Amino acid sequence: MEQVESALKVDKTVYEKYGWTVLVISVILSIASALVTTLPPISWFWGPLYSSAYSIMGAWGISWVGFDLLALVIILVPFRRGERWAWYTLWLLPLLLLSQFVLAPDLIFNALLAVIATVGLVLPYRRFFPGPEKESSRVK
Repeated sequence: MEQVESALKVDKTVYEKYGWTVLVISVILSIASALVTTLPPISWFWGPLYSSAYSIMGAWGISWVGFDLLALVIILVPFRRGERWAWYTLWLLPLLLLSQFVLAPDLIFNALLAVIATVGLVLPYRRFFPGPEKESSRVK
């Protein structure tokens, strides 16, 4: 009976330890969304009316992909080490996605990505902010 109970128990360190994978998935999907959203149709390259619109959309897409690549590096190195500054910094990811959704409400996928990124940040909360009994042994 004890074996069944222990098998049914969810090891809370699993989602604390691997919450970063949710963030990586969110960033990869965000990069794909940035490329799909900001790549213009072929007709934009030939039409003189669209030359300024493409530069704005292209700049938006390049900055979006650049931010996502920076977030990916922060997730894979300092966030996985458990550095608090990385946890705080990565809150910019859902904020960016929500701001893009607010500016362009037809980008509903960005709102979904913001929710996924938020889940990825909330899951390992106890790893970054352990209780008072574990705080004394943690190196800051």
